[in-house]
Amino acid sequence: EESGIALVGAGTLGPDLEEELNERGWTLGHFPDSFTHSTVGGWAATRSSGMQSDKYGDIADIVRGMTVVRPGGVVRLRPVPSESTGPSLREMFIGSEGRLGIITELWVHVHRLPEERVVVAYMYPSWEPAVAAIHAMSEAEVPTTFVRISDAHETAMSLSTQKEPVTLKKKVEARVQEELWSFMRRRGWDTDQMCISYVCFEGSAGDVDERRRQVVKIAKAHGALVLGTGPGALYDQKKFDTPYLRDFLLEQDVMGDVSETAAPWSKLNGVHDAVYAAANSAFEALGTQGFIMCHLSHSYHSGACLYFTFAFQAGEDADREYATVKTAIQQAFVDNGGTLSHHHGVGMEHAPWMAQVVSEEGVALMRTLFSASDPGNNLNPGKVIDPALSLYDHL
Repeated sequence: EESGIALVGAGTLGPDLEEELNERGWTLGHFPDSFTHSTVGGWAATRSSGMQSDKYGDIADIVRGMTVVRPGGVVRLRPVPSESTGPSLREMFIGSEGRLGIITELWVHVHRLPEERVVVAYMYPSWEPAVAAIHAMSEAEVPTTFVRISDAHETAMSLSTQKEPVTLKKKVEARVQEELWSFMRRRGWDTDQMCISYVCFEGSAGDVDERRRQVVKIAKAHGALVLGTGPGALYDQKKFDTPYLRDFLLEQDVMGDVSETAAPWSKLNGVHDAVYAAANSAFEALGTQGFIMCHLSHSYHSGACLYFTFAFQAGEDADREYATVKTAIQQAFVDNGGTLSHHHGVGMEHAPWMAQVVSEEGVALMRTLFSASDPGNNLNPGKVIDPALSLYDHL
């Protein structure tokens, strides 16, 4: 506890770890969308990121040491703050997706539970000023736990999925929302373009108050209205629900999935628009109805993550149709200055784009590493590079 480091078995599920840490007054602070069903070892093997990465870091920042079982022996990496011992073996194993060995245990950073936690919602008139506001918060180095903006489509989807008000309280809230929209329209807002944002603050009561004041000042300077903690608390309660929609959609013959990228601040808006254009062109080429939406999260000094959700009415050849849309989106990432994935990893699905983002020589280096490390090709073969089968064979 003195060092704020915990030893965790790789097969430990997220909720089990967080519960045990919380009982002792600690938190890992890592909450990917898959949190309820994924493991700490899986997070490391896929180089995951959690929704609170702005404060707690990505998994590569959290993992400080590990034990990895390999065909020729066991690698043990001690948990130290930093070291200069040649190329980082820790970094090499993180994101290796099982190609270099089996992670059995990890040393991870843990943090004291915050005294106070609050999520505040803001509404911006459109996407561009919202992105500019988040960039300004990053430049000002306001210590937030997370910052998220939904674009106009995702905002509309979020608002449209609210339950029909039944209780008096909910009816009053719905009426207040209607009045708020009327107020925005009177101010000249196009309510079809507005974008909701959520910002989480943690720390002492004084720290939270000061950080909220900093964010409010920046948000209002970019045209935002402060919606308060009510919508923020609702978002915090529902944050793990969205992935479950895919199974429901499949039962309705609707294909749905996500693709995410990261890009510098200077390229984010261009990537956003290019992906929309590519996806809509793919929907049109397939002759099907489709929908795409996006949010920005995981802010860094130099850029941020864009997370797209898409869905379309499937036809008779759903695999080919899916591959067509997925290809269009991934290629738009690469062509417009983004990476092929910010935190979902490579697997087999993203492997065809690896040479475009790490270069042919980079792929050759990985191939040499995997071959020398596992000459029998027994450790999760076909992941990251050189998949034996490809979804895109359908094209």
